[in-house]
Amino acid sequence: MSASPPPPPLPLGNNEPVGRPDGQDAREALDSLPPAPPQIPQPRSAEATSSSQEPSPAKLPKPTEDTARNKHLSELGNSGQDQESILLEDLAAKPTVVKRLWLSLTNLFPKHERSKTPAFLVSLIFHVALMLVLVLVTMHQTSGTTRKADFSMRSATPNDARVQTVEIAATNDDLAPPSPEVMPLVSPPQPSNQSPNLLSDLLAVKQQAKANTRVQESELQNLIAASQITTNASFSATGVKGRDLRKRQQVALANGGTLETEKAVEEALRWLANHQRPNGSWSLLHNTKDCANDCPNEGCKDRFDTAATGLALLAFLGAGYTHCDGEYRETVRRGVYFLMQVIEITPQGGSFLYQCERGMYNHGIAAFALCEAYQLTGDPDLKTAAQQSVDFIVNAQNYAGGWGYLPKKPGDLTLSGWQIMALKSAYSAKLEVPAATILRIDSFLDTQQTEGGTFFGYTKPGKSPTCTAIGLLIRLFRGMTHTDPRILDGVAFFHQSGPSNNDVYHNYYVTLFLFHVGGHLWDNWNERQQEFLLRTQSTSGHSKGSWYFDNAYGKEGGRLYSTAMCAMTLEVYYRYSPLYKQVDDHFEL
Repeated sequence: MSASPPPPPLPLGNNEPVGRPDGQDAREALDSLPPAPPQIPQPRSAEATSSSQEPSPAKLPKPTEDTARNKHLSELGNSGQDQESILLEDLAAKPTVVKRLWLSLTNLFPKHERSKTPAFLVSLIFHVALMLVLVLVTMHQTSGTTRKADFSMRSATPNDARVQTVEIAATNDDLAPPSPEVMPLVSPPQPSNQSPNLLSDLLAVKQQAKANTRVQESELQNLIAASQITTNASFSATGVKGRDLRKRQQVALANGGTLETEKAVEEALRWLANHQRPNGSWSLLHNTKDCANDCPNEGCKDRFDTAATGLALLAFLGAGYTHCDGEYRETVRRGVYFLMQVIEITPQGGSFLYQCERGMYNHGIAAFALCEAYQLTGDPDLKTAAQQSVDFIVNAQNYAGGWGYLPKKPGDLTLSGWQIMALKSAYSAKLEVPAATILRIDSFLDTQQTEGGTFFGYTKPGKSPTCTAIGLLIRLFRGMTHTDPRILDGVAFFHQSGPSNNDVYHNYYVTLFLFHVGGHLWDNWNERQQEFLLRTQSTSGHSKGSWYFDNAYGKEGGRLYSTAMCAMTLEVYYRYSPLYKQVDDHFEL
């Protein structure tokens, strides 16, 4: 079906276009006339319509490109159509960007309203758009090359050698042009009126080269230190397969233990089993009716039953005895059952605070024992309680990353150490430990370490030997290598000081730290530590197999605390697989 012919021109007295070629004058004149009565249009023949629209060919001048364009515009104006068709045709040969821009502009107005748009507004929009296109083209041509600006933020102290680099692209106008001169490593000799001294010049060049080498080595050391800071929310792998009762002794002998140390462990576990209470728990007030006053040195009377139970269970679990295997499985089962009975379910998780003013000691040690029991056995009956205890640790963490006596309180490093060990065991058992909780541990350690990064304090930067051992051990568990200079400085410090003659808490953490580093300094410490523990263990009476040391911690924890800590110290050879032998592993097996 053929398209209908264009409508006839408005009857303005003649058929020639009036005013502007776009027909705007005609429309304005029409709008000013009074309304006319309705008329019935008369049909017109095709010949009359054609003759009224087209002038005689004899009267037309020689057609040119402009004349043809004006004729087209005149026809569009007389027919009431827009100018956009001819403009689109003119833009057909222009760049694609211009065509797209014009189409976008024409779409700003509905089609039925385009004829009412003032011409000056169309012209204004078109020229502004054209100027924007020219600016974009100019910028594109002048931005052919970019330079990168390196903004590095480096800590003023060497203990935190993290380097953050941000690269931004800059145009030629953003940054000052680089200097055409490049500073040489060695300054070139300057002309002098004096006689040149070749030997002096060579010595100067050599000294300058040495200085430059020292600078480069210092930068390399900073880079190495920065690369040793891990941002992974994980703990290093420390397998527990060495606790297998069928090969425990073999692993102990291979890692520095002896038959005497294994015998001492068994004697200690026997003493602990004999002092378990009827409800399955242990208490710092350890005396039973069978002691007959032969086991002096009880601990404090505070409500630390969950902590005491956790310590005793950790000693059994460290030697491979679980509620599923070994001669002490019933002893361990009763202890685990006690913890699962007293756990208090709260909106923040399962709590072992046990109504104690220093309740996070209770919770951290008990949760540590429960997570290790689940890690060693995979018993599904323990999973829920273990996860709930981990959730409570997560919610009790202070905003600075540590743990205090009670949930959310400012933390200290000794109490935080128990919570972190519980989290590490939970992570190895594939329980849920939030990444944010693990990463905040690093921030907390940063607030406790001294400038060099080797020594740690109790609640602020300091040089506490026990806190230093805890801090460096956690750094290892968080991924710091055993060859890091800060780790090696700590090893040298403990080698020089030697084992304490009464602080078993200190000796336990130092032994665990040095074992994961290895080397001849560990061998030296191990020999002295073995001799000390074997010499001080009780060998007769009802107290046979136990330890007690008269210091602040010994008086607080009593004989039960001292015995459990010494037993765990002698279990170090198989309690965890040493990190220095697993530097390429990243996850618990």
